Amino acid sequence: MRRVVALATRHWRWTLVAWLLLVVVSGAVAPNFVDVATYDDNAFLPSGSTALEGAYLLEQGWPEDNFTSSGVVVLLRGDAPLGDPDRDYARWLVAWMRSENAPEGLGRITTHLENEELSDALTSDDGQAMLIIAGFDVTPFSPIGHEAVIAVRERIAAQPPPDGLRVMFSGAAGIAYDENQAIEASVERTELLTVLLVLVLVLWVLRSPVAALVPLVTVAAAYIVSLAVVGLLARYGMDVSYLFQVFAIVIVFGAGTDYALLILSRYSEELLLLRNSDGNAVDAVEAVDTAGRHRALIGTMAVLVGVLASTAASTMVGFSAQIVAQFGLFRTMGPALAIAVFITFIAGVTLTPAIMRLFGGWLFWPADPARLSRSTATPDTDEPANEAPA
Repeated sequence: MRRVVALATRHWRWTLVAWLLLVVVSGAVAPNFVDVATYDDNAFLPSGSTALEGAYLLEQGWPEDNFTSSGVVVLLRGDAPLGDPDRDYARWLVAWMRSENAPEGLGRITTHLENEELSDALTSDDGQAMLIIAGFDVTPFSPIGHEAVIAVRERIAAQPPPDGLRVMFSGAAGIAYDENQAIEASVERTELLTVLLVLVLVLWVLRSPVAALVPLVTVAAAYIVSLAVVGLLARYGMDVSYLFQVFAIVIVFGAGTDYALLILSRYSEELLLLRNSDGNAVDAVEAVDTAGRHRALIGTMAVLVGVLASTAASTMVGFSAQIVAQFGLFRTMGPALAIAVFITFIAGVTLTPAIMRLFGGWLFWPADPARLSRSTATPDTDEPANEAPA
């Protein structure tokens, strides 16, 4: 690894080009993760589980229905029994849901409007509410299921119900869509908050907006490539839960930021030691020439590559240990996250130093690394260190 890292650092331009091509090719070749992820939680259950046996019996008895994914249209008039205009509205909605214009994914539509024997099950005792059961041919959380939920709700909104009648779409499909929306909103907030925290952390530690770009670029590249690699594995047979995308953001951002901060901090100390060894009292990054910065970076990576490799390996082993879990979600999520950590590690020890070489003497602008490691500059003296010029 030291040889690989030294080669990537020495030929930093080619390293940047290689990562740029890797990111572009990953985006072009890899499938959209949402299209290959597994949304059926039953696929993760151990074989022979009671839930799977029950689902098999339901499928054998009612092959035309999907009991694991259904929607429920609720028509409610809380102050009086439902009237003829309300039932006409329900018939109009049912006719659309059974027509050719209905969204993909909708299955059998069950209502008491054509079968009075179902009235006891699908209407309330006081007559103020009724249900329309919309079967789905797809599993909850699937993209097709979400699109069907959106279409039904848009149809309801497009034709306002009679005054006083409330029409709502719920059931397993509706709840899955709302939960997915909440997850996506949480992911977006997590991404934004993570970026802000990384910026604040790096600015606080290194006092440089330029240095803050290093972990952000590294993490972004690692995340794109990780998602692409896991997506390709999912396309060719690996069951990966749709939740991987949520966990990967946290893991990749956390690990990538740690690696980059450690490298940047160590590099600033190497620069300081290099200036002191030359007897140079000038507190400026430019005081070290390009060759000196290169030697400092090579020395930094030679020291840290083993530390970073050990850290990444222990995390990968921890995630990979989940392969022995009975629950398939953990059994597949663990190795997928281990892959993401490995790619993040490779990005940290190759892309991060290449970006640092790219910025050169501007890396810590406008801060002075000497301020970050003042104790390193004067470890054996009680005399105050030279203050940097304002």
